[in-house]
Amino acid sequence: MNKIYSDSVLYAYSVLENLIDQYDGTIMKKALGSIDDYSPAIVQCEAIIRLSYQKQLIIDLYLKVEKILKNFDESEMMHFEYKYFRRKPRSFFKEFDASSRKYFRKQVSLSKKFADLLEKSGITDEVFEKEYLEIEFFKELSEMVKEKEEKSIKNTAKRKAA
Repeated sequence: MNKIYSDSVLYAYSVLENLIDQYDGTIMKKALGSIDDYSPAIVQCEAIIRLSYQKQLIIDLYLKVEKILKNFDESEMMHFEYKYFRRKPRSFFKEFDASSRKYFRKQVSLSKKFADLLEKSGITDEVFEKEYLEIEFFKELSEMVKEKEEKSIKNTAKRKAA
């Protein structure tokens, strides 16, 4: 699976439950607000159905990621927590080595393993592009991850040139 897409999923993981809740609120507002909306009923229904479908995609992704993460041990999860999830305070990581070559190699290895497991679960590049990039949250997040990756590549090239 494309590294940008799998990293996007990892960065999104810690906020997916909140995103699902936001979809619930938006769907409810659309449904309740339909009484004051004079657009055709079919247009309103299609909008609610589209939002409901996107919410279900996010739920499915969340459940798949939960299942995938069970394949990683505690130290590997610490790497994910440090780089992607960021749910813990910095003080939690004071003994965590995040600057050695070993750390970066491990991070690359874990990212690849996650991407492979994500693809095996059915979230392929094609599925991500067709389904998830239609969701504004994932579209913007993927762009941010892509920019971050490009910046990292440029910085690495500068260091090697020096």
